[in-house]
Amino acid sequence: MEIFLVILAAILTYFAAGFVHEMGHVAVGLLSGWKFYLLVVGPIGIRRGDNDKISFYLEKNPAMWGGAGGTFPVTDSPENMKIWSKILLGGPVASMIMGCVFLPFGIIHLNIFLLMLGLMPIGMGAACLLPLQTGITYTDGARHRRLRSGGQVAAEEIALFKMAVNSLLKKGAVQIEFADFEALLSAKLPAIKYYGYYYSYEFYKSRNDENNMQNALDLMESIKKNVPKIVIDDCAAR
Repeated sequence: MEIFLVILAAILTYFAAGFVHEMGHVAVGLLSGWKFYLLVVGPIGIRRGDNDKISFYLEKNPAMWGGAGGTFPVTDSPENMKIWSKILLGGPVASMIMGCVFLPFGIIHLNIFLLMLGLMPIGMGAACLLPLQTGITYTDGARHRRLRSGGQVAAEEIALFKMAVNSLLKKGAVQIEFADFEALLSAKLPAIKYYGYYYSYEFYKSRNDENNMQNALDLMESIKKNVPKIVIDDCAAR
């Protein structure tokens, strides 16, 4: 029975910590004047639909159950990248704050649930701050460092951001320039390069350039086996 309670506490505190972490990202975005788009914790999600209405939904992709939170800018401002850099740190900072609040109570009262409510978010926040590569892209801390380091890696992050905003605002590929995503084509990480090839395909498709469209499709296929399924599905769904 005790083991069952510990497992249950671990699951509940994981999702609680995940909620606070993602809300940290969302809160920084909202406080910066950006618009809410998505919040996912476990199989439960909240998103802004095509009709601009916010509603709950059931997230069917298990890869998203770890948590996701997103906002997007309403204007094309030169300050957006600075805000995005802060948003990346919003999640880990929120996690650390939550952990520091609950951990002392857990120690004082020797309560396993309170201890986990302290330790889980601290571990989550620390892991996300480490400059590590994940299965899809990079941790929050790594992406923040990549933005600040300049050069090719910063160009990749800026390109991913621009393309994500373009997709959310449904502007269409006709409104993007090749230079907006060019950095992705030179990325070392296959998942990021795959996005570059996909955006190339959309770019040339919007300009009725069939030869370059096919070339982009061939390049996508050539690295497909090294790309996470969630990235492939994301591109296919757009």
